[in-house]
Amino acid sequence: MNQTRNPQIDINAVNERLGQAFYSSRRYNPPLIAVTGIGFIAIFLLTRLFGILGESTPQLLYIGVLTLLFAIIEIPMLALAQQNKGIAVNLYATAIAGLFAVLVTFLWQGIAPIAILIAAVTPLLAIRGGMPRKYFSRLLLLFTAALVGILYVNGNPPVERLQNSSSAAIASIVFLFATVVLLLTITLVSQNRKFQSLQGLLLTSFVVIVTIPTVLTAVLSAIGAYTQSQTQTFNTLEAITILKINQLETLLANSQNDTKTLLADSRFTSNVLGILTTTTEINPILEQNFKQVARSRMVDVLGTQDEAYNEIMVLDTQGNVVISTIPSREGTNFQKQTFFRLGLVRYYAAFVEESSFGAENLVTATPIFDTNRQDMRGVLVLRSNAALMKEIMESTPGFSEAETYLVSSNFSPVTRTRTPIDIVNTQAALEAINKNVVGGQAIYSNYAGQQVLGYYEWFPSMELAVIAEVPRSFVISSSLNSLAGSALLALFVVAIAIIAVVIAARTIADPITILAQTTESFAAGNFSTRAVVDRQDEIGRLARAYNQMAVQLQEIIGSLEQRVADRTQDLENQTLRLRVAAEIARDAASMRDLRELLNQAAVLIGHRFGFYHTGIFLLDNDEEYAVLVASPTEAGKKMIENNHKLRVGETGIVGRVAATGEARVTLNTGTDAVYFNNPYLPNTNSEMALPLKVENHVIGVLDVQSDQTQAFNEDDVAIMQILADQLATAIERTRLLQEVEVNLKELESAYGQFTSENWKKLSAGSLATNRGYRFDNVRVEPVMELTELADAAFKTGTLVSSNGSTPSADKEHKVAIPIKLRGQTIGVITLKLKEDYDSNTISTIQLATERLAAAMESARLYEETRLRADREQSISRVTSAISASTDYEQILQTTVRELGSILGDTEVAIQILEEPTAGKRAEQKEQ
Repeated sequence: MNQTRNPQIDINAVNERLGQAFYSSRRYNPPLIAVTGIGFIAIFLLTRLFGILGESTPQLLYIGVLTLLFAIIEIPMLALAQQNKGIAVNLYATAIAGLFAVLVTFLWQGIAPIAILIAAVTPLLAIRGGMPRKYFSRLLLLFTAALVGILYVNGNPPVERLQNSSSAAIASIVFLFATVVLLLTITLVSQNRKFQSLQGLLLTSFVVIVTIPTVLTAVLSAIGAYTQSQTQTFNTLEAITILKINQLETLLANSQNDTKTLLADSRFTSNVLGILTTTTEINPILEQNFKQVARSRMVDVLGTQDEAYNEIMVLDTQGNVVISTIPSREGTNFQKQTFFRLGLVRYYAAFVEESSFGAENLVTATPIFDTNRQDMRGVLVLRSNAALMKEIMESTPGFSEAETYLVSSNFSPVTRTRTPIDIVNTQAALEAINKNVVGGQAIYSNYAGQQVLGYYEWFPSMELAVIAEVPRSFVISSSLNSLAGSALLALFVVAIAIIAVVIAARTIADPITILAQTTESFAAGNFSTRAVVDRQDEIGRLARAYNQMAVQLQEIIGSLEQRVADRTQDLENQTLRLRVAAEIARDAASMRDLRELLNQAAVLIGHRFGFYHTGIFLLDNDEEYAVLVASPTEAGKKMIENNHKLRVGETGIVGRVAATGEARVTLNTGTDAVYFNNPYLPNTNSEMALPLKVENHVIGVLDVQSDQTQAFNEDDVAIMQILADQLATAIERTRLLQEVEVNLKELESAYGQFTSENWKKLSAGSLATNRGYRFDNVRVEPVMELTELADAAFKTGTLVSSNGSTPSADKEHKVAIPIKLRGQTIGVITLKLKEDYDSNTISTIQLATERLAAAMESARLYEETRLRADREQSISRVTSAISASTDYEQILQTTVRELGSILGDTEVAIQILEEPTAGKRAEQKEQ
């Protein structure tokens, strides 16, 4: 009878078999699971501290801590398995894995399928490993409890969970997947006994172990690039929206100021109120006179129809148009219009669709009060072309992929959308209009059903939603470049790693393969088989004495370990130098001054790499000499003081490199004919000169020297060349930056001088009348001379103050504040302040002075333009008068007459001279 089918199973044998299987399949779980937990925590820290991979979520930290605890619990499980308690350890592991799966589902939305897989792995492996049937029910019970818990928590989440759609969650899933693949690979390789050679085993293991982390790094880099691109896009949309709102507010503020200016005009107000306040029938002639004067003031104050507003209207309290710059509009009733009803109570601005107005209308309305400011008499309405405002919203220069538009409170688009639509009911419109959201941003489907990144804000001044959107596909496509770069880099690294693994695998496996073949032949009884004794290493000694095999194997292993350690040390040294080179390049790139950049770069290179001498040469303007401009060593500083320079192409290694643009290394200066024996550097034994190139153009040379022979290798040259290229780029950037700063300063100086000269001309022209005006709280008087205090402020360009010196002025404080425009003083404001004036008074007046300077400059430019126009008009009139006649005498008389009328009391004469040789003078004609 077959004993393996006996119901009375040897429980000890089952425990031992299950324990060994459990330990064999899960002995690598603790470190790999711990790495996964640390990875989750690292991703959380990246999001929390640096904003990488999107917004931080504490759930990811909890999951990481939970994973670490799961890894720690695995350790006593493995110890229990080594004690041949396989049944118990599988039951415990099933319960712990189920609990872990439920807790992960509790914190992570969308992870339920993976959680179910985690809960099912242990019981399935236990059954496959030979778990007795009587324990199946317990395994099933534990798994069912875990499954019910997972499904319940997933369907009824009690807390906010980590969203699978977030960048951090995606990165965590990728990290988890990579860890699982590594775990499965290591487990399968460790349990597989079918490999025919050690070389194949090593090659398979190393390739998988190297490839997966590399690919993981590339994927995480791509996710980080997408997240960063998304964040930058939101910031750009926010800036665009704020800019649009500021522009809209500026336009509305200008319109509101125009209404205030018009209502502040006494002639306009008196004539308008003359019509609005009349309770009896008014004389038609008087009414027409009121209207004519009011229209005239509308045009005089706010400009003609072509200049600012399409129409200016005055409505009475019944909504009837009583005065309009378009007289045919008078008598029209707008009582039902919103702009009339709201204009009765406050300032109101909105886009208005009125058939009689035509298209594209922006209407602003404000109440008109009686002279006592208590009784409302009508509404002032300004109607302008809304095309400019809509054009501001519809254009996004510099970011053509973005779209900005306005949505009214009834969800209809106010400005044109790229896809014509009547209703906008997107998430942005709903939140901005219904919740009056300010500064909202989200990813949603726009009015055309396209996924977009949107920024939206409620604009209460016009009761509109301002929305800026950019397609999500644009953000993804902009991230693909980074993804492609990461993928190519990953492939390159993987290819190099595979080549290195193949070489290393053969290096390790070949001697062992030969030894195995020799041992197999000897064990087969072929005692005449001998290894060729042509070497003195371990294998050679093994051929001489088989009984010393253990010692020889130990020496072989030691030799292999030393070789691996040497290679590892070389890699560490190379990595260290690359990191130092990157730090030097980063520190150098942060400098803004070229001299500081060169000195700091030389100091960093010399100190970080420990060279005997470091020098940075730059070519002169004629590219004839390489001039030493920076060095941290004492010898280098002396050479700089002596204006040390080397002729390009002739003197030393530096001159040769400056001419050829190719790096040159001298490992023994005593045998190099090109080497320049510098008396300041007597201990130089090795030298490396690297070109500083920008776009294949040599701008200088980086020269490093060592007091050791054979001090540099190919890796050093490659690393230092990378550093030299980055340094050259930093030098060129700093040069360009300094040139831009110099040009900017020159431009500012010239512009300021131009402004100063123009104001001096204007001041010289106004000296005949007055130098300014003075207001004593009663009247405005002209000022002919500057006070001593004002003159001091004008000359120094700074605020000057003094206390009262007479008894009546004891409680007064005099202050002279210069009026400055582009750094030039163009005037002075002098004030007498009471002793107890507010501390913010002077700062407020200074701010007002800045605006006064801008207004005065605008007025000067306007006056200059007006005078130029008058001059051109006079010239045109004279030309027309002259051209009206064809008679010679008539032309001369007309010219004299017209010039005399233009020049006032000036005497004007025209003389016609004969040939110089005639010696006669023409008759003088006067008028």
